[in-house]
Amino acid sequence: MKPRWSAGDLCRRHCTSRQRRPVGNATAEPNTAVQRALWTYNGGFMAEGSEATQMTDMLDTTRSDGSQAATRDGTASSAAHETRQRIVETANKLFHVYGYQKTTVADIARELGMSPANVYRFFASKAELTKAVTGLVTADLLSNMIGDTPAQGQTCSERLREMVRRHFHHMRERYADNRKIHDLLEAAMEEAWDEIETHKARMRTSFAEVIRDGISKGEFAEQDAETAAMLFQHSLVMFFHPALVAQTCRCFAEGEQDHLFEPMVDFALAALRDGRYRELPAELKQTA
Repeated sequence: MKPRWSAGDLCRRHCTSRQRRPVGNATAEPNTAVQRALWTYNGGFMAEGSEATQMTDMLDTTRSDGSQAATRDGTASSAAHETRQRIVETANKLFHVYGYQKTTVADIARELGMSPANVYRFFASKAELTKAVTGLVTADLLSNMIGDTPAQGQTCSERLREMVRRHFHHMRERYADNRKIHDLLEAAMEEAWDEIETHKARMRTSFAEVIRDGISKGEFAEQDAETAAMLFQHSLVMFFHPALVAQTCRCFAEGEQDHLFEPMVDFALAALRDGRYRELPAELKQTA
């Protein structure tokens, strides 16, 4: 029986030089399947050295018959996942340093020591990469809002107030005052709306959990926790929406922002204790 060489095995056999060299004539079509793979991956040049190793690690996950093979560490997709994560983290870092608009895919590839073609293997466009970075940023916001310590001795009202305060202060300090990353969040509103919607839904879930606890303890009136969480979130949107947070920071000094924050949250919490509001139509519950 003939051995089944993986594309990665063949790639290593062909990549022996330490220099990057054209495949024959610079305009010639590559002849073999491996040459074509490397040609596409490396923009018309054979991948050599560390970049070739990275390429073969990813190609090793597929056998010549198209079936999946285990990589060296026993997980077929681990190398590809690690590379993808490195791209996202590097893009996030460069967006913070140079700004979203001024950072190109070529800049990200250069920082990683790989070709732009390799970045495009994982992300078809800068917009797709923006979506992944937005997921990283919103996960940071949500993690900070929820906190990592149990709410011992706090009422549900105090817990909700602290959650809103955490989110607002974190966004104000990390993003609203940083024009470079604020530009990313504005771009995300256009190019990564799905990630923004996911973040909003996760926030509502966190609020609903606390509201449900407050209802069971008699702190809040009997009501639908999911609807109450949505109304609570929308009533305080100026502390969540990137553009509104930035506007609040421009219009009010930091002390004035805190003076505005407290009565706004008081108002929203009073509505939860009262629990009297008109029922929302089902279609609004799904889209709000």
